Amino acid sequence: MNPTARIAKNSLVQIIAGIVNKIFGVVLIIFAARLLGIDGFGRYSFVLSMHAMFFIITDFGLGTLITRDLSREPEQESRYFINVLVMRVLLSLIAAGGMVGTVALLGHPSEVVILTAITAVSLVFTSNIDTCNAVFFARQRMEIPAMVSVVANTIRVTASLGALAAGAGVMTLLGIFTLAAAAHLVIILGMLLFFTRPIFSLDKFFWKKMIKEAYPLALANLFSVIYFRIDTVMIASIKGQEAVGYYSAAFRLLEFTMILPAYYCGSVFPVISAAYKTNHKRFLLIYRRSLKYLMVVSLPLALGAAALAPEIINLVYGPVYAASIPLLPILMWTLVLISANSISGPFLIAMGRQQIVARLILVGMLFNITMNAFAIPRYGIQGAAWVTLVSEVINISLFLVVLCKPLALDLRMIRYFIRPLLAGGVMYGMLHLIPGWDLGFKVLLGGVVYCLMLLMLKAFDPVDFELFRRVLRPAQEGQQKTL
Repeated sequence: MNPTARIAKNSLVQIIAGIVNKIFGVVLIIFAARLLGIDGFGRYSFVLSMHAMFFIITDFGLGTLITRDLSREPEQESRYFINVLVMRVLLSLIAAGGMVGTVALLGHPSEVVILTAITAVSLVFTSNIDTCNAVFFARQRMEIPAMVSVVANTIRVTASLGALAAGAGVMTLLGIFTLAAAAHLVIILGMLLFFTRPIFSLDKFFWKKMIKEAYPLALANLFSVIYFRIDTVMIASIKGQEAVGYYSAAFRLLEFTMILPAYYCGSVFPVISAAYKTNHKRFLLIYRRSLKYLMVVSLPLALGAAALAPEIINLVYGPVYAASIPLLPILMWTLVLISANSISGPFLIAMGRQQIVARLILVGMLFNITMNAFAIPRYGIQGAAWVTLVSEVINISLFLVVLCKPLALDLRMIRYFIRPLLAGGVMYGMLHLIPGWDLGFKVLLGGVVYCLMLLMLKAFDPVDFELFRRVLRPAQEGQQKTL
């Protein structure tokens, strides 16, 4: 299979699995938000945000490093897998203690500390789920972890919905979260052992090498998660759990759409890692076209959410979450910037410049924390939403400055975005002209109008159509020279 088709296949299976998982997740969020109450939903969201932040300690950049290195040296698979597995068990124990201790030191009630402790146990499992996934990613067999994630998530959501129906609270939901993570690890580890038989051998020199190369990625990931999650933690401390509930309701919808750039970039990463030293032309082509396609996909989602925010919030959460309506358009505009910038980090890492990635994200994180400290006490959750958007403007600007020279970027690339913006503007205007119509029909009509406008404005050039053709004819093109 040629690289273009491989990227498309891996992106497609991950996006399909991601959408299925997110749909399950949205269903769970809807019922949790309605049945737990605003305060209970705020606690649930707060603990999961803390889990996401401390997961980065267990990751330590090792997952990205495994995928990058094994895509170049697959014969090292056993060595990487065993050593990273043990490293992550130790890191997860440190992270779990840190997670519980941090919540206690922040002065949260004992109930919240207990909820945090239950969830912290899952770090041992989620960290090594990622280890197994990284090996499959390096092999470019992304359909396997995608399939397993759907099975595990189905188990978790089904059990959680049953518990909610029976009147269970936050503690039960988080207990199910931890048990489902354990089941996920058992399944994915079993699948990996079916394909390979790793030899158990610890190598202290390998550990030193991995830590030296991984710590910039660990810092970058830590800064990134703090960047995305610190607003929830600060809102909880400054405005209380009810405000977290309103803010999380809108932010969860943004997270649902972020699977598109995340899974696409995950599929691209092993290809660009292999291409960086062997095919620089392909390396440059993937960046420029990826930037265009991510913008084409993210624009209608952002504009559609901005136009239909009241209907979406009322449908998903109900009238009680009306305070979340003004947040959704602001946060969804962030999706466009996140999508455009999501490809930048993987390219710098493929070039071995992970230290720069860490520094740039650190700057963005510090700006985000500083602005949230100013905005949240004065403007509440709406101020936090605007800070998220402005921070992403700063972030993408910093990355583009760094990437301009190595990727030969110039202002002519703006032409990639003008036509999609015009198509999105027409779609946005059309949605405002049909108030009162059924939401599902509006979404369908908006998508049709956007696609037709892209074709009418000739948003795709001959290079795009050649790439599309390669996706549709992977076997034949795999035998020929590719870009």
